[in-house]
Amino acid sequence: MGIDPVKNFFYSYNNVKKTLADRLAFLISELGIMQRDFAHKIKYTQAYISMVLSGAKPSPGSRFIDAICREFSVNPEWITTGKGEVFSIPDLPLSSGKAEIMAKFRLLPEDKQRVVEDIIDGFLQKSMVCDNSEAMKKKKRL
Repeated sequence: MGIDPVKNFFYSYNNVKKTLADRLAFLISELGIMQRDFAHKIKYTQAYISMVLSGAKPSPGSRFIDAICREFSVNPEWITTGKGEVFSIPDLPLSSGKAEIMAKFRLLPEDKQRVVEDIIDGFLQKSMVCDNSEAMKKKKRL
C-alpha cells in the first residue's frame, strides 16, 4: 500500500489545514491496521481513538501525540500541523517509504520480526558473497 512521492506531496500540501482527525485516519489507513490494533500499540483505548477520529476530542494531549510518533515513527510536525513528511526516523536519512516500512515492521509480532530479520540477513550474506566474488575476479585480473 506504500506512499508514493507524488501522493505524499499532494496529501501533505493539501493537508495543512485539515484536522488531526483527518491525519490520524490517513495514518491508520496507510499503516494498514485496525483502529483497535492502533489503539493497543499506543496504549490507548479504541474508544479514545474513535473520539479523536470523530472530532469529539479535537485536541488530545502531548502524551497521545508522543505515543503515535514513538510507536509508528511519525513526524511530530506532520501529525500536529500536517506539514512535512508523514514518517520520520530520527538520526537516519530514510525516505518516507523506507520509514513507512520501519513503522510497519514495528507492528509485527516479535516472531514475525525475527523472520524478516532472517530474510534480510540471507540477502546480506548473498550480497557479500557476490561482492567478494567480484573482488576476487578483479584481483585475479590485476
